[in-house]
Amino acid sequence: MKKTRIAITIIFIAFMGLVSGISLITPDRKFSPNENRYLAEPPGISTDDILSGTFQNNLEDYLKDQLCFRDGWITVKTGIQKLCGNTDIGGAYVGKDGYDFEKITPEDVDDKLVDRNIRAVSDFFEETSASIGKEHVSFLLVPTSGLVMEDRLPKNARLFDQAAYIDRVEDAMKDYSFIDVRGELKEHNKEYLYYRTDHHWTTDGAYIAYEKWCSSTGRTCPDKAELEQNTVTEKFRGSLYSKILDADSAYDSIWTYGLTEKEAFGSTGCKVTIDNKRTVDTCYDEKKLEEKDKYAYFFGGNYGEVHIENTDKTGDKGKLLVIKDSFANSFVPFLVNDYDDIYMVDLRYYNGDMAEYLKENQITDVLVLYNISNFISDRNLYKLSGGRLG
Repeated sequence: MKKTRIAITIIFIAFMGLVSGISLITPDRKFSPNENRYLAEPPGISTDDILSGTFQNNLEDYLKDQLCFRDGWITVKTGIQKLCGNTDIGGAYVGKDGYDFEKITPEDVDDKLVDRNIRAVSDFFEETSASIGKEHVSFLLVPTSGLVMEDRLPKNARLFDQAAYIDRVEDAMKDYSFIDVRGELKEHNKEYLYYRTDHHWTTDGAYIAYEKWCSSTGRTCPDKAELEQNTVTEKFRGSLYSKILDADSAYDSIWTYGLTEKEAFGSTGCKVTIDNKRTVDTCYDEKKLEEKDKYAYFFGGNYGEVHIENTDKTGDKGKLLVIKDSFANSFVPFLVNDYDDIYMVDLRYYNGDMAEYLKENQITDVLVLYNISNFISDRNLYKLSGGRLG
């Protein structure tokens, strides 16, 4: 028995030595496509960092990130955790019917930041409505899949009370058009409204919100039954898969809608200019379907500024400014035929003066579109007020 334990110990030490040796001679990876993040680099050495413990922490991160076969080890670890009945893995929840969920707990929410963000949008709306009218200003706050599909959450999952925060934002925006899509999404929550392995809504989820937006703004929404669906990929594994790395994870599909299968909304009749540098003739980037983050198929990802010009202009349809996060990327193509021009601004990457932006581009309508989890954690919304709340 003692010899067996000694043999196992020797084998384990030899194995760990082999893994460490391979890790040392293997070139460092800068980016992990599976985890969709940059990996730690060798830490710099200084007396202050050593005394404060910063060097030790950075070294530990570096060694973990650069471990050979890292993705494989994480996948094995996830498999073992699932066998043990663990549903809280890698900062996400493994739910029912193949759905994974963002794990955002009450402790993750900074109420002071929430108040600051609400005030920033409220002040921006007040200033904007003075020139274009309150009826032309709206806010669409998207719930997460954890609220819409509560029945698929694992037992004992702890999430922040997003319904209370949505109510809080709605109360602060009572003088403006607040588009609450919770009821409509919950009514259809047996349908494929959110990706199983990604935190974003699907094109069907975005379409339901577009229906509600049309009814709130007095516009006509095309009947979904008359639209053609075009599936562009069935091999998408998104941000939640990147956290969990579950070998048994489902693959998601990405699709568009249009009046014909080959002419999705935003695929023809428009000119799209990205950050005033690059111009294309579609809202979709097919090259992104060959990459890990296939949701970037919509507009090619996130940019500071995207200008969509409707080249089939008939009459005066106005100009829309969308202050957005990534949930808007699959929503905005539905709007292309409703305006002459649409300007999308992502405050994470844009630092210009928004009051001047409205004047320069002769904006007639404003829509703020955020997912609730992004809205309460965003540290860039102060830019709406010219930095006065920063």
